[in-house]
Amino acid sequence: MKEKKNEQFKKGILPMLILQIISKEKNYGYNIVIRFNELCDGMLTIKEGTLYPILYRLEEDGAIISEWHVPADNSKPKKYYSITSRGRQILDEQWLVWKELEKVVNNFEKI
Repeated sequence: MKEKKNEQFKKGILPMLILQIISKEKNYGYNIVIRFNELCDGMLTIKEGTLYPILYRLEEDGAIISEWHVPADNSKPKKYYSITSRGRQILDEQWLVWKELEKVVNNFEKI
């Protein structure tokens, strides 16, 4: 039961956290997964199968753009994602909502 509730919570916050990672630097899928899991310190984890549908939705919404890069050593090309100005606006709005929600939740801790 606890895992199911965590999954529901995670679904709502994942796009914001992924967008935050991308906002710091242009990044590719596997590296986003690694960075996300490092930052969550085991509390939340994602796999590539969870990440890519979120990236596709963010791209559809105009929050990110993608471009392929071929490394100088001609190894496998990687699709890099970067945030757009619309994405920065969305992210700023989401952080404001998160901060307001955090205050409300903290009020309940006091009772």
